[in-house]
Amino acid sequence: MSPSAQKIFLIAGENSGDQPGGRLVKRILEMRPAWRLSGLGGPHMEAAGMRLLRNMVNDLAIVGLFEVFSKSHKIFSVYRMVKRHLETERPDAVILIDYPGFNLLLIAPLAKKLGIRVIYYIMPQVWAWHRGRIRKFKKYCDLIIPILPFEEKILRQEGIPASYLGNPKVDLMVLTQTREQVLEQFGFDPAKKLIGMMPGSRKREVRALLPVMLDAAQRLMAVRDDVQFVLLRNETTPRDLIDSYIDQYDVPVTIVERRRYNVRAAMDFSWIKSGTSTLEGALLGVPFVIVYKVNYFTAWIVRRVLSTPFIGLPNIVAGDLVVPELLQERATGQNLADQAQHYLGDREAYDEMKRQLGKIRELLGAPGSATRTAETIVGFLERGASSSGVGL
Repeated sequence: MSPSAQKIFLIAGENSGDQPGGRLVKRILEMRPAWRLSGLGGPHMEAAGMRLLRNMVNDLAIVGLFEVFSKSHKIFSVYRMVKRHLETERPDAVILIDYPGFNLLLIAPLAKKLGIRVIYYIMPQVWAWHRGRIRKFKKYCDLIIPILPFEEKILRQEGIPASYLGNPKVDLMVLTQTREQVLEQFGFDPAKKLIGMMPGSRKREVRALLPVMLDAAQRLMAVRDDVQFVLLRNETTPRDLIDSYIDQYDVPVTIVERRRYNVRAAMDFSWIKSGTSTLEGALLGVPFVIVYKVNYFTAWIVRRVLSTPFIGLPNIVAGDLVVPELLQERATGQNLADQAQHYLGDREAYDEMKRQLGKIRELLGAPGSATRTAETIVGFLERGASSSGVGL
């Protein structure tokens, strides 16, 4: 089939998938401008040139079992829309980006049944739980591109050919300002330690974690007079929600919405919600702790199916507890404050974490994963690989 005839349908359900999805869309269209890319995602994928059929980042970013149940009507409404589109348009391939509850369980089997090739980019964390889902990869997917180095080994051990082409987060770690420039721009005192708060992008996460972080800041201010605080607001998080919590605490907080990586690199320490932001933290090399809380029912389930000793991505990549994890009942203001005080007060411990974070960056490899991924996908589709099995 002529390269100009290729039609690709992509699905990313969260901001963490929309960003690398946007870079992938851009690279594919740079290589093959005549290809038609459409799908579900967010602003990054749309800005890169994909025809956005629905903004999933705003409508259906889901975390936890309760949210799956509460949004089930929306989920199946979107599924029916995708089904109609795939049946009518018959794209040459679908590219599924993370979002396993929807992509792997619903869309991959549908596409396979329709004879549409399935490419999975940013595989879900089956090594942490749901190991049985690896069989679904083998059954439904034609090409798998993992973004963590050890995932390639896991897939190959199960007889699934896979290639690690790098982590998309490495490409994001481009700094355009010095620390001094950041401090001056936002009015931070260079004589004080800059502590970052990253409570997540979802409303539920902000409600669960921001009060804990603000309480920690208040406690830290009570024992140190050399600290100042910055909160990074995701573009999908309502500003009034954040302000409503900050107003309840006697803590001066600067809210930053742009130049995120410059600001993060200028921090001395941070509290970060568990997720892809923690991997970014490792790449930037600024010491931090990982924080997370979900509702009791979800936590109860997770504790029984989790098959790794850690939940934080930096620790999983390193195979060791490099970054402290404060989860559930341990995610308290006092514990967050104590960890910050420990690392800010113990230079040896602080430098050791920085050294270990540097090792994690080395494990993730060189920049350019979006280009390598696009080249692999274009080559795969133009070779007309069979959709009857997994192949690279």
